[in-house]
This record gives sequence, structure tokens and C-alpha cells, in this order.
Amino acid sequence: MAKRRLRTGPTAALPAKPSQADLLRLVRLADPEAREDGADIVAVDVRVHAPVEAEPELVGGELEQVWACRVVAEGPLPFDYFDRYLAEGIAFRLGGLAVCRGEVTDPADSDRGGPAVILPERPTPDELRAVLSGLDDSPKADVGDETGSDDSATDDTAPEGTTTADATPTEAGTGATVDTEAEKDPETDAEAETSADAETEAATEAAEAAEVAEVAEATAAPGDDINPDDFLYTVGDIRVLVVPEKGRPPAVQELLPFATELTAIELRGDDPEKVGALALRLADALNGLIVDRWRFRIDAAEDLLPPG
Repeated sequence: MAKRRLRTGPTAALPAKPSQADLLRLVRLADPEAREDGADIVAVDVRVHAPVEAEPELVGGELEQVWACRVVAEGPLPFDYFDRYLAEGIAFRLGGLAVCRGEVTDPADSDRGGPAVILPERPTPDELRAVLSGLDDSPKADVGDETGSDDSATDDTAPEGTTTADATPTEAGTGATVDTEAEKDPETDAEAETSADAETEAATEAAEAAEVAEVAEATAAPGDDINPDDFLYTVGDIRVLVVPEKGRPPAVQELLPFATELTAIELRGDDPEKVGALALRLADALNGLIVDRWRFRIDAAEDLLPPG
């Protein structure tokens, strides 16, 4: 296969040649009906070419040996970037790199996205609040009001109760010069503490609102209004985002006969295993299916970790 085509991609650049059986098993996590077609594998209308040996320069010398599987769309995609997600998901599971339009990325290093629980219909705020708060051994969920009422939503970009749990108050007097205890002005200290707390909370809110907007833009159906206050929840240090699922991922096709619009409960956190464990419990409680950020099916929390 021409080097130019491999660089254009999407291409999964792998450190070892996978067997067709192993490759088919992985692709079927993204499309259960994927099939062999000669030496290739076809998922929906996307062809995963058989691995070919390539030069290490394809990935800038990051791998000593490279086996490249180019992914080519041959028809309409079930959702945007399905072909690229397929290449990245394969690369992640086989310890490789992804190449797309000449850019080399390591899916294992990516901190964007996370697993999602896909549901055939959107739960009501009360239903989701009850599930999140009722999980055994889980911290009480801080839940934003999806109706946008004045009781729980503030004028800021993130709902009240979400940022206050995560904000780290700054000590009073930060930035001020204080020589002795006698010289301290209580009113000045109080003002400094209030200002520092406000700055810290504002920075936290801005970061969370940006993440919410990024997920919503990636998953919301065209024309949907994006309002971060509508769907931000927290369970301990895990953020929970409820958004429409854009497109129809083949991995959750068994839900489609019962769905008019799929809903994704997106989970974000620093500990993949902890996030995965919560996703499993949510899926069990809400009769949903779990997928990773590439829309591959997940059956265990360990599936979210790169290969050892």
C-alpha cells in the first residue's frame, strides 16, 4: 500500500502483526456484525485493510517495527469520524499509534473523552438523581437542575453544588504581606479570603464549563441548544454529563429498535478503573450499554486501560 495513503489514514500503526481473528474480534466491539472480506474486515461500510509492514518513519520512529492497518470508508458512516475512531480504538487495544492526515497520536495518552452509558431514552432528572445517589458505597451525587430553575442553577456557567464540592479554598491573606498577628486586619483578611475563594471557584467553573461544552458539541444532535447548566452532575470526583448521542453507533444497535433518540451519560474522571466501575453500575441500574470514547463496547472496567 502506498506510503502516502498510510499517512493520510486513518491508519492503526501497530508494533506487531495481529492475526485476522484477533483483528475481527476487536472490530466487532465497534460493530458486532463486522465480517471478513478476503484478507480485510468490513464494519458497516468501512473497510479495515489487512495489516502491511511499513517503515518506522510512518510514526516518526516511535515504533521499531510497524504493521499498518488502513481504515477506509466505502459508504455513509453511522456517525461522524467512525472510520477514525475505528483506527484509534484498534491502535489503543493493540498498543499502537494512530495516523491521520500525517499526524501521529498515541490513543493511550489522550485525555479527551471517556466512557459513556448509552440509553434508549433520556432519564428524567429525578430518575437519574435517584440512581446516582442510591448506588451502594458511592458518595452522594451533586446534581444540577435540568429544568433550569432558580433553586439550583446560578448565573454562572456551572451549576451550584458542582463546583463547590471540587473547589479548593485559598487561604486568607494570600498575596498580602503580614508581619505579625497584631498587624492583621480581620476585615482585610476576610476580604482577601472572599476574593481568593471567588477566583478559585471561577477558575474551576470555567474549566468544567469548557469540558461540558466540548462534550456537548461532540455529541449533541445538530441544532440542539447547548446549556452546560442542564446536565452536569458529580459523584465524588467523577463528572456525569447527560447529552443526546449523535448518530447511531453500531456497538449499541440492540438498543435501536426501542429508541427514538439515543442518550449518552458521559463520564469524566482521572481514574479510568473508578470511572469504568461507575459506568458498569449505571448501565446495570438503567439497562444501558457501555462504550468507550471510540464507541467500542466495554464489558469490564479494565477494558478502559491500555494493554500492559
